[in-house]
Amino acid sequence: MRKNSFLVLFSLIVLTTGTISLSGCWEEQHPGTYYTFTGQTVGSDLAGRPEYSDFVRVLQRAGIWNNLITYGHNTCFAPDNNAIAQFLKEREEFARKHGKDVTYNTVDDLPKEDCDTLAWTHLLDITCYVGDLVPGLLPKVNLNDRFLILTLDSTHVLQFGDSVVALQRRLNNAIIVEKDDSCENGVVHFIDRCIDFGGDYVYDLVDKDPKTRLFSEALKICGFHKILSEWYDDDYKIGEDSVIKGIDLTSAGNKYKVFYWDKRKTNFTLLVPTDSILNRKGIYTLDDMFNYAKNIYSDFNDVDSVMSNYANPKNPLFKFLSYHILPFLVDMSRINGRKDIVKTYNGKITYPEDYFETYLPKSLVRISTKLKGEDIDQRNVYINSNMYMIPSDGAKEQGNGTIGYNGAKVRGVRILTPQEMGVAKYSALNGVYHYIDDILVYDTNVRENVLDRRMRIDCTTLSPDFITSGARQFDASNTGVSKYGSGFKDPKNFKSYHADYTLSVRAPNTSSSYAYEGDGIDIEGQFDLYVKLPPVPHDGTWQLRLSFRSNKLCGIIQTYWANVPVGQEVQRNEWKPLGLPIDLRVDLTQPSVGWIEDDDLADEDAIEALDKSMKNRGWMKGSDAQKTATNIIHRDVDTMGRLILATEYMTSNTDYYIRFKQLLADSKAEFLFDYIELVPKSVYDLDEDKH
Repeated sequence: MRKNSFLVLFSLIVLTTGTISLSGCWEEQHPGTYYTFTGQTVGSDLAGRPEYSDFVRVLQRAGIWNNLITYGHNTCFAPDNNAIAQFLKEREEFARKHGKDVTYNTVDDLPKEDCDTLAWTHLLDITCYVGDLVPGLLPKVNLNDRFLILTLDSTHVLQFGDSVVALQRRLNNAIIVEKDDSCENGVVHFIDRCIDFGGDYVYDLVDKDPKTRLFSEALKICGFHKILSEWYDDDYKIGEDSVIKGIDLTSAGNKYKVFYWDKRKTNFTLLVPTDSILNRKGIYTLDDMFNYAKNIYSDFNDVDSVMSNYANPKNPLFKFLSYHILPFLVDMSRINGRKDIVKTYNGKITYPEDYFETYLPKSLVRISTKLKGEDIDQRNVYINSNMYMIPSDGAKEQGNGTIGYNGAKVRGVRILTPQEMGVAKYSALNGVYHYIDDILVYDTNVRENVLDRRMRIDCTTLSPDFITSGARQFDASNTGVSKYGSGFKDPKNFKSYHADYTLSVRAPNTSSSYAYEGDGIDIEGQFDLYVKLPPVPHDGTWQLRLSFRSNKLCGIIQTYWANVPVGQEVQRNEWKPLGLPIDLRVDLTQPSVGWIEDDDLADEDAIEALDKSMKNRGWMKGSDAQKTATNIIHRDVDTMGRLILATEYMTSNTDYYIRFKQLLADSKAEFLFDYIELVPKSVYDLDEDKH
């Protein structure tokens, strides 16, 4: 059950957003699509339907009814009286099994905490039209702090006329019998049963799945059933005002309302091969799986004490499982960016991609989505794929500017969609799990071939907190806040020498964004903080680049570099300055940088000569692989570029850090932290400047 602060948060959001002009607001968001009840609220809509009177009573007993009859932004999933009667029966049986002699005839017989949990499970504090959503997790947790799952149910088909059919939408275990009933303060969806609010952890779901018995057994013998039961960080504290009221922040001249994350969660995403997939590899028992893992992860110095102890992190089986676990929560619908953001990629050059650290120390996965035209297809999400594209004009094979496309073509491992899984519930208290169509290995081929590429790493993937919280790729369009940000105090992988700064993740804005993947990290104030970089997949010389976004409101930063053995803390005397301070307000067209638009140059030779000249000064233009919300290729924007910070020999068993220190004495000076690039010598020695 959620704490009372969530109820306070819900109430204040309603009150604060009520000052926004509401006349025609739903028509503006969804023109010509939804019927709007003039003056009708979520509460009055429910009150006018006698068959939902028991749910109304639940909301009244939970103390949340008044919020639904005033202005705000709400989503309500309403179960009818029959569903409430079934819920009462189930809760009575549950109570009796635990030694309580009770009878629940009406809602008023329920314990208050059951009413609270039931009400909060069926409510979101944003307006969410399921007709607009792709299957997957809803954009935000409900008031009970759980993500709900939208799926298409192939066992329930709706018939429209003689030939048009549609799959019934299902929310967790409930069928949506009527959707998108729009009101002045939100939307109501009507469901055929109460949404389950069981307290399963993600391991429990895998353990209950009859298709994943072998993987579940391996997780348990290695002790992951305990590791995968972590959830809240009880030591994390944040002021209630920062969570509920938010703070005002200006980014690149735009005023944002930033709401802080109220709790730090430990979540997981499990990439699970089913028993049938493991069988195809000759794996039928735990011994088979251990022997398979030993061929990949066994070290020369393995000793009996390690090899015989499956729960030892150095054990091959433990490592094998670890590479199938991401230490954050991410759903298929946002794994490579929201559907509207993905449209900004130039699919002729590169597919949407992201790089994530796994639970296996010093390891990465590359997850990419193959585009179908400009549209994203959830059936085309691959892990560690190295397939290349041939441009439609028949030009030289290319993609991401890496030589890997001229080498072995690796299909990779596909992540199955929720519909392909056929599992009603794949989301738990502390994470989700997805089926994959092969097993994952972090072997020599993956490290030295597949990942020997320019890795463009969006900064919102640098901390699991940004992903688990939902701040990365968050859709704020129905929150009632036009410019929305998610604030963080000391996010994981980020550390600061003092607290005189604010850090937030800016929600993507498809009408005005100039950022890679739409969102970005905004840092403001007298900051002096450092960030743990993702590991490099293999030893060698790598180039570190920083995305650059010039703006007159930005400051002057000094960057530093440090490398320490894995697990050690960085000491102040270990920082090495990376060149001179960087003025983030610089005009990229001035001679010290040398930016000139491609169209103003004579021919391709002149363009290549300029690229080389800029690179000699430590600068590069933006990428031609993505465009702005206004359809301008990043390479053609004279305020966007890339700055080469360092070229260093890096090893795969070392922790690397980059530090940013604000030098300008201005408490409002900004740093727009968008993405970094880690580029191996095999790539930066070639002509990949444009991509």
